Amino acid sequence: MNKKDVTEFVIDCLTDAGNTDKQAALQRWLAMSEDNRTLYAELKHLWEAAAAVPPVPFDTAAGWEELAAGIRMTAPGKRIFPWKAVAAAVCLSLAGAGSWWWQSTAAVWKVYVARDIEKDSLLLPDGSLVYLKPNTSLQYKQPFTERTVMMLTGEAYFDVVSDPQRTFTVQAKEATLRVLGTAFNIRMDDQQTEVIVFQGKVSVQQQGAQLVLNSGDGNKGVLDQSAGIITHPQGNYSNQCVWATHDLSFENQEAVIVASTIAAYYGIPEIKIAENLKHKRITLRLHKMPVEQALEILAAVLEE
Repeated sequence: MNKKDVTEFVIDCLTDAGNTDKQAALQRWLAMSEDNRTLYAELKHLWEAAAAVPPVPFDTAAGWEELAAGIRMTAPGKRIFPWKAVAAAVCLSLAGAGSWWWQSTAAVWKVYVARDIEKDSLLLPDGSLVYLKPNTSLQYKQPFTERTVMMLTGEAYFDVVSDPQRTFTVQAKEATLRVLGTAFNIRMDDQQTEVIVFQGKVSVQQQGAQLVLNSGDGNKGVLDQSAGIITHPQGNYSNQCVWATHDLSFENQEAVIVASTIAAYYGIPEIKIAENLKHKRITLRLHKMPVEQALEILAAVLEE
């Protein structure tokens, strides 16, 4: 497809989300390359942002000139994808509401799409580290003085560098998260956004509702996007993001639960626990440990 066809195809899929044939074609196109996924993330964000901003007078000729100037400012030697021009075309086609967003922000957002591997990682300019599940996408402002990240799709674990003078902000659809220095996970789908805090404190806001999450038990918040509410389900979520941390942590948990969690993490068959030990309470931590060593430690703890 040429640039015009790609633009029309993506917009058609965005405006007809209930059409299963179109959505299946979109998924096949996204699976073809990382460039396609990056293009889709940018176009989708432009489309959603254009619908959210107020209409302003727009000079089409001046807009084209400014967009062209922005593209020419790309650093020498940097690979320029054809979808940059496509994104510009989409913006101009949304001249009413979308033009203001493009002119004021397009030059300062950098998009990142996770590779199709078990876990990808991104080092942000302030030293904060983000782990991303396959095909997760986000974007962040450059320069990174405001420490602002926008989640677009998927699931990511953030290990944020502490800076008392600058709040770290994550925008996830209608939800806004503000932190100083912490570790937390965000998982998004079409219905809700889930936030789990592992270290520090995170303030979560959505449509006037607010919830402050602290590390420890009960550190999970679920934001319902359609209802605009935030719930706070209680529980122990310490191992829910072991895919990113490789840190299995158990505190006073039953042996049968510990064994099940370890087996799932290492991808091994069920670990058999003697009937009289299944409900024994265990406190244990396994950090980036080979499976053989982890099993030896579990066996030793069970024998105590």
